[in-house]
Amino acid sequence: MRLKIASAIASDEQILRRRLPRAVTGDSLLRPYDEYKARGQVILQLAQSGSFFVDIFKVRGKFALSDAYEDHFMLPKGKIIMVTHRRIILLQQTSLITQRKFNPMRDPCSVLWDVPWDDLKTMELTRGKKDLHKAPPSRLVLHLKAKPTETKEQVRVIKCNRGTHQTLEVYSSVERAMITYGRNLSKELLKKATKPYSPLADGTAIEMTPKEVASSWCPQ
Repeated sequence: MRLKIASAIASDEQILRRRLPRAVTGDSLLRPYDEYKARGQVILQLAQSGSFFVDIFKVRGKFALSDAYEDHFMLPKGKIIMVTHRRIILLQQTSLITQRKFNPMRDPCSVLWDVPWDDLKTMELTRGKKDLHKAPPSRLVLHLKAKPTETKEQVRVIKCNRGTHQTLEVYSSVERAMITYGRNLSKELLKKATKPYSPLADGTAIEMTPKEVASSWCPQ
């Protein structure tokens, strides 16, 4: 083993990472390696805000050094819900715009909106127009706290996969993060900023697979 390590150090060949960095959540506890969460952490660290087409207005890695990954869910139409220890974020895959296969290690997603815990008032599970009568709700509505300059209630709607329990899973994940970190506690946590993921130019493409969801709704 020592000879292998010594030869690797002395070698002139580039040593490539065999797997993505382990996901570290807001509590900084070390947990068993989870490939799905590792990919989610990369998606969070590469997420950028700004226009799809105007590069000068983009802010790359907007939440890379401020937010710790907690969970994420693949939604219809190339959208991704990201839960961190400070907020909930809706991302859009840019691969749909460029019409190429989505590679989360190379294709930064664009931030559509984000809701910090301080701005979230309550959540509501609702059914969409195309949901069956006995089907589980496919939409999660986030009611935001009203600001002095706003006359109407501000909401954010998360459209999940119909006929599954994904909406309930997203609800539970958001609720768990808020209970763990709280609206004000998340700001007090001193998260050590780790080096954000940097995709290699010659890295191997990895396809993102949706999180497993429960089967169709079965009323009791």
